[in-house]
Amino acid sequence: MSVDPYRFSYTSYEALDRVGVGWQAALHVLTAARPRIVRHIGAVMHVVGAVQDGRLLAVALIEETDDEYVVVGARWLDEDEAQPLRKLMERGGR
Repeated sequence: MSVDPYRFSYTSYEALDRVGVGWQAALHVLTAARPRIVRHIGAVMHVVGAVQDGRLLAVALIEETDDEYVVVGARWLDEDEAQPLRKLMERGGR
């Protein structure tokens, strides 16, 4: 496994740009946001966390090789989606 298991491709940057998400925000959620929610189903991983201004961002990744992922998209959560996830994160993900 590489030191950084998350990779951005040219397609990643295009997908993020289309929805108004900077790659820096996605990288923050993947590497620094705490608490966060990680859901891994098959080859797909979703990570939800807060960026510096408090908004919640959901990042979608696909596993390329064992434990190495490429970012395929992201989106900002609206308040109706964010509220229950914030409560879940406050309880430690349970």
